[in-house]
Amino acid sequence: MTALKQWIAVTVTTIAIVGATAGCSGGQMQDQPTQEPADAKRSIQQLVDDTTDALGGTWQVEEGPRLGTCEDERGVGEGVNYTYIKSRADRGDVDQGIRTVEKLWGERGLDTKRFSDADGSYSGVDGKGDGVANIGFQSSDLGGGDTVSGTSACAAGDYVEMRERERS
Repeated sequence: MTALKQWIAVTVTTIAIVGATAGCSGGQMQDQPTQEPADAKRSIQQLVDDTTDALGGTWQVEEGPRLGTCEDERGVGEGVNYTYIKSRADRGDVDQGIRTVEKLWGERGLDTKRFSDADGSYSGVDGKGDGVANIGFQSSDLGGGDTVSGTSACAAGDYVEMRERERS
């Protein structure tokens, strides 16, 4: 009987170890962000461009895509992200713009939230979701016009190394 008890103990221990290891090897347990930098850059640039195209009018690139640093959603795993900003001097139809943006971003699976100050002189919508840390459409009649700004989700990459490559 002793050999049988040993075999059972070894089998149970092995199953427990294999089960625990398998449970910890899923995508959520990675120490580093898993998205590639080129994909992060391309996706945020495409989303901002698609948003400004849907809103219509003439938009200018204000910044980016600019390389930045980030941590994953648990605060571990250093990586890189990209920020991209476009603006137009004129303020479009704010209500129509917000509806357009909510529809577009909703179709892309993003969660949206409207915002506005008390008198409506500054309003818009913010979004976030898969592949997007944040994106916003801001409209101001205080001389600011309209802006669409977005930051990609964190991607695996070495900021210092990538910055050096950009500069050379």
